[in-house]
Amino acid sequence: MLRDALTAGERSLVADGRSQLVLDVRKAFQSAMAAELVAGVQTLTDRTVIAFLSDNHIDPDVSIESFVPAPRGR
Repeated sequence: MLRDALTAGERSLVADGRSQLVLDVRKAFQSAMAAELVAGVQTLTDRTVIAFLSDNHIDPDVSIESFVPAPRGR
């Protein structure tokens, strides 16, 4: 979980009333990066990732990235 993760540009968009744009762009980025992120976690942990969940919240500024590993032995 990350706090205060909005960039300066994203904070400007939020201040301009464009919070949904920030959330949509982040969702698109996370979707585009999912395979690479999962591969990195699998390499680092030597575990298969069976689920990747990612979401963002504007106020408060909180983001979460969650990787669920397969049970050991799978």
